[in-house]
Amino acid sequence: MKPQLTILAMSLALAGCNSSSDTDTDTSAPTYSVSGTIAAQNIALDSKVCADLNQNFTCDSNEPVVQANKNGEFTITHTSKDILNRPLLASLDSRQKLLAASDSEQKYYLIAPGLQKTSGNIINGVSSLVAGLMAGGMTDKGALAYLEQQFPTLGVDINGSLIDHLDDASLATLDQNIVSLMKQVNDEKRMNVTALIGSHLQHGASNLLSDLLSGTESAALVLALEKITANNVGLNDTGVTLYHTDADENKGSVSPQKDYPGQDADFGFDKVDRDNNSGKGFKFVKLDAKGIELSDDADEWSCIADKRSGLVWESKTNSADSLQDKDRWFALEIPGLVTPYKEDLAEATCKTNGDKICSTQDYTEHLNKIELCGKSDWRLPTGYEFYNLIDFGETKVNEENHIYGLTVKYFPNQSKGGNYTDVGSVWTQTVSYPNSVDQNIKGAISIRAIGTLGNSRGEVSFSEIYTDRVDPDNPDNSYISDSYLYPVRLVSTEGK
Repeated sequence: MKPQLTILAMSLALAGCNSSSDTDTDTSAPTYSVSGTIAAQNIALDSKVCADLNQNFTCDSNEPVVQANKNGEFTITHTSKDILNRPLLASLDSRQKLLAASDSEQKYYLIAPGLQKTSGNIINGVSSLVAGLMAGGMTDKGALAYLEQQFPTLGVDINGSLIDHLDDASLATLDQNIVSLMKQVNDEKRMNVTALIGSHLQHGASNLLSDLLSGTESAALVLALEKITANNVGLNDTGVTLYHTDADENKGSVSPQKDYPGQDADFGFDKVDRDNNSGKGFKFVKLDAKGIELSDDADEWSCIADKRSGLVWESKTNSADSLQDKDRWFALEIPGLVTPYKEDLAEATCKTNGDKICSTQDYTEHLNKIELCGKSDWRLPTGYEFYNLIDFGETKVNEENHIYGLTVKYFPNQSKGGNYTDVGSVWTQTVSYPNSVDQNIKGAISIRAIGTLGNSRGEVSFSEIYTDRVDPDNPDNSYISDSYLYPVRLVSTEGK
């Protein structure tokens, strides 16, 4: 039988028979192209565009950059295929002085998310929102769905998918407002602030979709959002100060273990800047009802200032009759974003206590009205802010023998959880909109739930929450009643 050549052998044979053509072989690396248009309102279009390969929302010197033409059109070609799924940044000259800036012109960026589109990419204020939400942890589909579901409630109809209508005329005001905000953003905080803008389509009485912000209003909103992100440069340590050891793996050791190098206890604030009061890297200070700092051994306090993050947290009570009870359940309400499902409101603790503080917004307004600890900017924490509080080194347990997730010395009254869970979760404002194929109930959303008790300490999951968009009369929804109810621990920004 005639032997069969393998593919490798055939290739070698052909190469040997055609060696004279070696000089004609193209050995250059393949290239990839991505194109689009700067389509923002009232800006100079002939600006530079880069592919943000390291995804830091800045055009760095080693990243591919091109000059857009007078129509705002551009094409970037590069040997890295990553240009197809990385943000595209338009670097623009600001004609508007930044707050406390010099007389020289300032640069600012507008961003398009990396969506694997080789052409037709739009860079404007609306695309910057999508890119910011994705930088905050959403998928591209989740970010688009999140924004699409806000528009109808705010009186805007884009008549199709947002990805195909980023420069729709109905979004012109939103586009101009985002451009105005992006001009004010500090370079180091651009990514976090852009993500927050997408989560705060409404600011006070000014609707970003219908009312043009003044320069003063833009500066004030960006300043507020930058303060919210303050904890990103003031992260707490984990609280782990003991070393794992074979001798007593339950209690741990105060001494390093040569057989287990590189343990958590060797790194971070817990090691290099341990606080004498907390005994760890956390720097907590007790505050009275007027916001005045108390001694660390005070027996009663109303709030806790986190000196690492610059945030202030409310203290909870252990009294079922108190509005600040650690286990009081609320329905989720975030103005302009989430309106509670009526069945959730019916199951809230307010119904059994006979008061009208039923939703998270009701409670927020209550704390702001009484100016707890001298503050009137109480709000729901983000998922990251609450996670930053978790003390993985805490050893004290509750009555059910579950280890607490927050430092008991400063947070003695900690929640058990909600109506369907006992892992210590509280409400956060970190919301996602699932894809329709993954969504069990039309009109529902997902909320980030963070466990803080026992084995669930630090565990992050998403729970489906019903909203007023869920139709209880739909036959397909006949089996549903209420969804999730959680306690809440509000946060404020230090100094406000």
